[in-house]
Amino acid sequence: MESEIWSTLHTARIANAGFFIFTMFSIWVAARFSSVAAEKGLNMVGKIICSLFALGVFAGNFTIGGTIMNSYTGHAKAFAMLQETGVELSPMAVDFIAYFGTEASGPNPIMLLVGVCGLLIALAPLWFNPNN
Repeated sequence: MESEIWSTLHTARIANAGFFIFTMFSIWVAARFSSVAAEKGLNMVGKIICSLFALGVFAGNFTIGGTIMNSYTGHAKAFAMLQETGVELSPMAVDFIAYFGTEASGPNPIMLLVGVCGLLIALAPLWFNPNN
C-alpha cells in the first residue's frame, strides 16, 4: 500500500512541475506587460489595470503554491493513516511525514518569496519609473 501512495505522489509531482512552469511564465507575462506599459507612458487607468493583473497573477500563484504544498501534506496524511493501521512504514515515509506534516498549510516560503519578488518586479516599472 505504501508503494501506491508513493506512486500517486510522483504522479502529482508531474502536475506540480507544470504548475511551476505556469507560475514562472505568468510572472514573466505580468512583468513584461508592466515594462512595456511603462515604456509607452501608460496613463493612470492603464497602470491600475496592469497592477490588478499583476496582483491577480500573484493571487493565482499563491493559490497554486498552496495546492502544491497541500498535495504533499495530503500524501503525508495518507502515510500517517496507513501507519495508524499497524503497517510498518519505510524510514523514507516516516521522514516524509515529519518533514511535511499532516495539516494543510500555505505555499512553501521560498515560492512565496518568488511570488512577492515577481509582484514587485511587475509593479516597479509602473509606479517607480524614473522617467516620470
